[in-house]
Amino acid sequence: MMRFPRRLAVLSTHTSPLARAGTTKAGGMNVYVAELSRQLGAMGWEVDVFTRRDRADAPCVERLAPGVRLFHVAAGPAAPLSPIEVAGHVAEFTEGVADVTRADDRYDLIHSHYWVSGLSGVELARQWRVPHVAMFHTLGAVKQMFQQPEPQLRIAGERRVVDCSDAVISATSHERAFLIGQYGAEASRVQVIPCGLDLDRFHPNGSDAARRRVAEALPELGALDGPGILFVGRLEQPKGADLLVQALPMIEERSDARLWIVGGDERDESERSRLRQLANERGVGERVRFASAVERERLPDLFRAASVCAVPSAYESFGLVAVEAMASGTPPVATRVGGLASTISHGRTGMLVAQRRPDQFARAIGRLLEDEPLRAQMGSAAAEEMSVFSWPRVAESILDVYEKLLRERDASDLQREACCPDPVESLLVAAG
Repeated sequence: MMRFPRRLAVLSTHTSPLARAGTTKAGGMNVYVAELSRQLGAMGWEVDVFTRRDRADAPCVERLAPGVRLFHVAAGPAAPLSPIEVAGHVAEFTEGVADVTRADDRYDLIHSHYWVSGLSGVELARQWRVPHVAMFHTLGAVKQMFQQPEPQLRIAGERRVVDCSDAVISATSHERAFLIGQYGAEASRVQVIPCGLDLDRFHPNGSDAARRRVAEALPELGALDGPGILFVGRLEQPKGADLLVQALPMIEERSDARLWIVGGDERDESERSRLRQLANERGVGERVRFASAVERERLPDLFRAASVCAVPSAYESFGLVAVEAMASGTPPVATRVGGLASTISHGRTGMLVAQRRPDQFARAIGRLLEDEPLRAQMGSAAAEEMSVFSWPRVAESILDVYEKLLRERDASDLQREACCPDPVESLLVAAG
């Protein structure tokens, strides 16, 4: 018999759901964890999210939303660390979560996000004898295929989490195929559920008003000076902002178009300076505009104000920026990789570029800027198609996975045999 309210432990070890997307190591996953937790809290679940304390003044616990708490767990220095550095503190984080919850550790299920969280999830699921659902958001083996070197520790860690989880959620069928083919996941345990969208916020209505609000709130972008080509994301080379700077002078259809690069913070000033220098060398210094990562409340206006949203990533497991742009009625131009190839219908809801080259992006962007009826038609089709990504629908699909596992547990009172009895330290040693 189902017992309510259900209690869920969410692990987001290497990054807090409160971190601003578009800054260092913060992106779609942060948004996903925060929004899914809020949805589940609104649906009657009690949700506790656990993240590694990365600043000394972080509170031990804070409330994210009704029914949702966020715990900052001490593990390693109280400072920002890269995911691979966080991996060295996984055992400490796992022990910290167990200590924090020792007085009240009756959780029904664990949902981990990313591989370092998954390693903790494997151990806590064994201790608490509850099902463990994993979601990776990106996979090291896939990134390696796109010339992004990844440490062997990550690949080994992902394999362990795949082997030892009761279910794995994948945002796209493309990622599911990799989990089965490259990681040996049991097909029956990998469920495809897309990431969610707040369709009350991301919608196509009011582009002219949005442009005026962006001009007032972010005057550095020059939103009223000409068509805007929007880039939103972290300022790191795999995301491809430099590729767009190189493409801009090749877009001859609209020489008044501006490239809006929105992302990063004070830690990214050196990369921002490099991009400015590159723009000056290409003769488009005045047409490339920068703004730091913005609060999510401002993103819908940015998408609606832009004429095109460019996503020149080397790889995206899902591509939340493109999906949010489409929901806002702005067609994306994106690399034909990963989840982008699954969510964008080429020629109908956006444009997919086969090769990650400035000239190819310039041609696709130029075509949309030159043909306003085509751009409007694509924007309308895109917004209509994104209705399937509504958060309530996504959360219901996630709950279906949870409840299936819980029914199986309650019916048999047996757990899947522990396949990873060795402690996390053994994995760290084996991977060097």
